[in-house]
Order: sequence, then structure tokens, then C-alpha cells
Amino acid sequence: MEAKQKHSKILYNRKFSSPMKRKRKNAYDPEEEARLESKVFGGPNFFINDLLNKKPATKAKHDESSDELTDHGKLMNNKKINTNCDDDSSVVKDTEDASQEEKQAAWRDDDDYNYTVNTALDAQNRRLACEQPEKSYSTYLKNHYKIFVGTPKWAELKTTDETNDDSDVTKHCRFLAEKSKPQRLPKDMIDIKALKSLNNSTRVEGHVITSVEFHPTIQFGLIASTKGMFAIYQVDGHTNPNKFHVWWKYDVSFPISKATFLKNGTEVLCGSKYHDYGFTYHLPTDQADCFPLPHGITNMELFEVSPNGDFIALCGRRGEIFLLHSQTKELIWRFNMNSKCRALVFTPDNKNLITYGDGGEMYIWDLGGRRCIHRAIDDGCLSGTALAISSNGQYLAAGSAQGVVNLYETKTVLHKQNPTPVKSMMNLVTCITSLRFNPTCEILAAASDKKYNAFKMMHLPSLSVFANFPGFQTNIGMPQAMDFSPGSGYLSISNKTGTALLFRLRHYAGY
Repeated sequence: MEAKQKHSKILYNRKFSSPMKRKRKNAYDPEEEARLESKVFGGPNFFINDLLNKKPATKAKHDESSDELTDHGKLMNNKKINTNCDDDSSVVKDTEDASQEEKQAAWRDDDDYNYTVNTALDAQNRRLACEQPEKSYSTYLKNHYKIFVGTPKWAELKTTDETNDDSDVTKHCRFLAEKSKPQRLPKDMIDIKALKSLNNSTRVEGHVITSVEFHPTIQFGLIASTKGMFAIYQVDGHTNPNKFHVWWKYDVSFPISKATFLKNGTEVLCGSKYHDYGFTYHLPTDQADCFPLPHGITNMELFEVSPNGDFIALCGRRGEIFLLHSQTKELIWRFNMNSKCRALVFTPDNKNLITYGDGGEMYIWDLGGRRCIHRAIDDGCLSGTALAISSNGQYLAAGSAQGVVNLYETKTVLHKQNPTPVKSMMNLVTCITSLRFNPTCEILAAASDKKYNAFKMMHLPSLSVFANFPGFQTNIGMPQAMDFSPGSGYLSISNKTGTALLFRLRHYAGY
């Protein structure tokens, strides 16, 4: 028994008392890399001698390794090689100094390169649904982030190539990266993925979310509800953390009908259909200011802000359209329609205001002359309910109470009394309540809050409706409001269950 205990004690001391052996880490050796590079690629003068001798065999050998050379050049952060044949010393010098030109990371942790995916999963006590090709855990996290969110703008390195595009040497070496042309959005099927809802972290806005809008410059999202509050969330696609939420403290019964950003996103304008006043919230100073509406205006249920931010147009109860100054909130002018106004939109050039409502007529108002310059009849419409115009001013979409969306060219609406629609979308059968173009003018989204999953998107270049969204497993509910992010990378749709759904459009890389 004593011999057994003594043997166990010896093994214990040998295992835990002896110094731990640290794993050997390979250090970066630029000389060894240059030697291996010359062995594989033939040295820095290989391509120049190939051009001078013009040997077919050597040229064929170069063509086989050109792709590997391009990949190697990318890994070395676009290492530049001097192609002057008269000065070979400068070529060698540039090759030796290439390691100094390589950009270093701001923070480097050596343990990240030794931390494998299996080790991380064991520590977290979880398993992946399928096997991943990555071995390093840091590489797995980077690829996983790019799949769901994409590469952010701050992570894109801006490199300038000072070489001449017409140089035969650089074309032969393939050091110049070809400029990739922007790919067109595919038709019929859209690559879209559902993410966690925009207000997933709190869900305190209430049941009916009336407004959802993305910040024009920062990756934030604005949500307002009939509960009388609005909140701002950070859009990351994973947790979407809440930055802050604001209650209108002066009146607890102030259901917000619409909220929008002002002054490049530094202010939030809120209005209600039950009160004759509104309020603005200044984000940098955290101050809220209440302003009364001019005489004759009873509510701010439906309003639009001009693209330059100078004017605010409000719909009245009996066909009036009130034009206010965005800074002072004073009444500038009042327009009158023959029927009740239900939708309005400013043209991108800030010269005209287009209004739409009962009767199926679209009124075009000149903001400079303060008069109606044209009236156009919407084809087959009895009562108009929604209106939208593309950011480039090419298309104008009009939605009716019968569920029909007519797509026009804007110039035909501005000049013809009976314009012919380019396309009539009849996929929805209830009243159209929301219309929205994406910033790239490739998608037109239409929704109705009268029916479950009443949402469709049209591919504008082909004038065809995407067939795969919403699908059988998509649960949108009754859509209230929607908006595209400035780069069309995200789409948010709010409903009557207190949720602002968030979707990722994978065709677009950025926010």
C-alpha cells in the first residue's frame, strides 16, 4: 500500500512540479520568405527577363503561376515591384523593403492564432449544426460576421495604384486588379435573410409600431409607436442593442402617428393625429421642444419632409395641404384639393409637391410659384391611398384602395393628363397603405395593413415581382411601416404585434 502511494506521489510531482513546456511559435523571417519566393517564382527579375527573351516556354510557365502570383501579391498587401529594366538594384531593394510596407494590425494577440474552433466550442459547451472549414476560431468569427452583416465600410482599405494601366509589364505580371463592375440585382428571386427584430433587446414600444426609419449616416434605426414613445437601436443584425428611448413627458396620451429624422439625423420630429401640436427631440443635447401647429391645423397624422429639409407638408381634413417651414414651424402656404388628400410626396429636386387622394387624381404643385401646375389621372383608380417617388426621380408609384399599384415614369405624370402606367402590380387585394423605393431604385416595396403578410416587392429593371418573399414560413403579420437602409443592405417592416422585423438583403454589401 505504501509503495503504491509512493509511486502515485512520484507521478504527481513529475506532472505538476516540473516546469511547463511552452509551445514553439514560428517567428516571421523575411529573408526565408524571399528565398522561398525566388525558388517558387524565379526571383524578381524573372518576369523582366521573360519579356526581353520572349521565350514561349518561359511564358507558358508564367501563365500557369500567374494566379498564384496574384494571390501572393494580395497577401503581401499589394507589394510593388519596379519594372525598370535598366536598374535591377532598385527591383531587389523594393522586394527587400516590402515587409516594411506591410500594414500591421493595431492590436495583435498571439493566442488568437492558437485558439481553434473545437477548443472554443468545448469551452462554450456547444456544437455547430454542420462542419466548418475554418480551423482558427478568429477566422471562423470573421467569416460568420461577413455572411450575416457583410464587410463594414470602416474595414475596407483604400489602396491607390500608381502604376500605368497601359504598361505591358504590369499587365503581364497581373499586378493590377481589374475593377469589378457592380452586379445587377437578380430578378424573380431575392437573396434575403431574416435577422433578429430591430427592437428585440427591449420590446417596450407597445403593440402598434407606426414608424420605422434608418439613420441617414449612422447604423441606427428609429422606432415610434402609439404608446407615445420612440426608441433608437443600433443595427448589427445580432443583438441590435437599444441606445435610448424617449417618452413625451408633457402628455402621457400622445400616440405618435409618425416620426422621422431631421437635419441629417440630429433631430427627430414626432406628430400625432389626436393633438394639434408636435415635438422635436435634439439628439446631441437630449432636449425635447414642443411646438403648436398654426391656426387651422388640427393634427400631424400624415406629413412629409422635403429632401433638403426646408419644408414640411401636412395633410388636412378637407383636402387642404399645409406647407410649413421646418425651422420655425410657421405656415408658409396652403394648397387646396377638390377631394381629401391621403398621400403626398416631394420631388427629389425640391421644386414640386405631388398630392394624391380621393378621386384618383394626382396634383402637382409648384413650390416656387405656390400654384397647381398640372393634374394627372391615375389609371383605373377610384381612391388613392399611397404615393412614393424614387430617389433619382425616374419612377412614381401610386397605390389605391383597391389594392392596385401603378408604376409611372415621373415625366409622364408631370406632363400628361392621362399617363399610361409602365406596370400595374395587382398582387395585393386590400388597400395599399405603404409604398417605398430602395435607395438604388431597383426595388419597389408595397404593403397593406389590412391583411396578414400583405407585402410584395417588385424588381424594377424587369418589372417582375419577387416570388420567394414572403414565403410560407415568413411571419410578417400586418405590416404598418417599412424602410430600406441608406445602402439597401437592410429592410425593416413593423407590424401590430410590437415587432420591427429586420431582414438582410445579401445582394448589397454595406449598410
